Amino acid sequence: MTRNILKTLRSMVLTSKHALPLLRLAAERGTSASIINFGSYDGFIADPGLAAYCATKGAVHALTRAMACDHGPEGVRVNAVCPGYVDTPMLQSFFEGEGSGGGGRTITQLQKAVRDVHPMRTYGTPEDIANLVNWLASDEARYASGQLWILDGGLSAQVQQMNP
Repeated sequence: MTRNILKTLRSMVLTSKHALPLLRLAAERGTSASIINFGSYDGFIADPGLAAYCATKGAVHALTRAMACDHGPEGVRVNAVCPGYVDTPMLQSFFEGEGSGGGGRTITQLQKAVRDVHPMRTYGTPEDIANLVNWLASDEARYASGQLWILDGGLSAQVQQMNP
């Protein structure tokens, strides 16, 4: 578990470390300078069987806020995008995996169950995430820093109900 947490954080720290000289230079020239990390809604809540993943994403959230404080005076904004369920190979492997908790349900039934748990009755697409990333990187988001942008179709806004 510790290895995954450290590997994820190390990759973000080293990427930022090597990008910061160019970002500082861009900020000095009046160009938008932005670091966008990837957290998860699992950094706020916990899903069963995902302790290391949840801990890693919580650490990414803390790192994002600390970096925003450290590098804001240099003109560098730092935010994190925190997606929920997104139609990616990772989600598809959840549907197909033995640990998915399928309980004998088909992949189609599992997909519907995941959509139905969301207030919007769908899960996200990579394009949904890209749209938020593009905005955060743009000058339109010039005052946004140190924030954890949850993009989960309302999943984390609700109290989870028991299934009968």
